[in-house]
Amino acid sequence: YYLAQARASLQQYDEAIASFEAARKAGYDPGTCSLGISEVQRTKGDPEAALQTLDELSGAVEQTAGYLHQRAATVAALGGKPEEVVALSDRAVDADNENCGALFGLAVENDRRGNDEVALELYQRAAARFPSHVGALLNLGLLYEDRELFNQAQRCYQRILDSFPNHGRAKLFLLDVQ
Repeated sequence: YYLAQARASLQQYDEAIASFEAARKAGYDPGTCSLGISEVQRTKGDPEAALQTLDELSGAVEQTAGYLHQRAATVAALGGKPEEVVALSDRAVDADNENCGALFGLAVENDRRGNDEVALELYQRAAARFPSHVGALLNLGLLYEDRELFNQAQRCYQRILDSFPNHGRAKLFLLDVQ
């Protein structure tokens, strides 16, 4: 399972899916593995396959923050109704108010609607979790810049570069606030 996570973060998508399937066969929670597969499918640009993977799940997993977040992200990737994305993201945060992906997804939706204060608070909560979501740190940094809180923005970008030294956007944004 952790090998699958590592491969997904390295954008080795086919290998990640194979590792999630191997983890499932080895006895790791099948629902968790399917959620990982769905995320990889969506991330690699196949949201239709991701939705199909989610549709094959049933039972208690459908009430988890991980499932609800993956469904929201997949609906968004498919260009679905923003109201559905927000409702699913809200349910995900209600199910687990510390789920980084759910917090990030809900923050993005609020950010898109101009709800800057709500988005800021959600990005801050997502950034406070480990591991922090890179997108949450980038967007939080941008919101800090909008408020002329350049030291805080710089810390967000530096946190990304501490883990991903070649992250182009973080490098560029960091140059802007120095």
